[in-house]
Amino acid sequence: MPLHLEDTEEIPKGQNRGGIMARIKHIALASEDPAKTAAFYMDNFGLAELRREPADTGADGVWLSDGYIYFAILKVGNPDVTTTLAPGATGTVDHIGFYVDDLEESCEAVEKAGSIKCDNSSEMNRKYADPDGIMLDIRYRGWDEQIGARTQLYELTPAKTPAQS
Repeated sequence: MPLHLEDTEEIPKGQNRGGIMARIKHIALASEDPAKTAAFYMDNFGLAELRREPADTGADGVWLSDGYIYFAILKVGNPDVTTTLAPGATGTVDHIGFYVDDLEESCEAVEKAGSIKCDNSSEMNRKYADPDGIMLDIRYRGWDEQIGARTQLYELTPAKTPAQS
């Protein structure tokens, strides 16, 4: 059954319509040099800069976007940065995945920028480290073929704003 976010029936708090309703809105990384890390993502993946603090250097943080997800790169030591795991936590970010139009061109660019290729790369799935050592999973096609083989997919319709109603 497709999931349509425009459905208007009342849903009790904490429940959904049988599918995942949440969307990733932002990811925040901690970096020793936010401006350098932001430049890497802008130069190699075309992310757009939204703002930086302070405005002239970005030393405290740089905020980027791919047009869908807000990507914050914050200075280690910034009060908004949590550099330790929550009590009892056993996990952390494994990698960040990027769709690219040209796999070879993108891989050449990140290598030229100093990224190290990780051992678990394949022809379709190239893995590199970003300037802070976070693994990047670079593909020219998405994960739909892998997800589709194991997971029921939902067709999402964007929610309407009050002005559109």
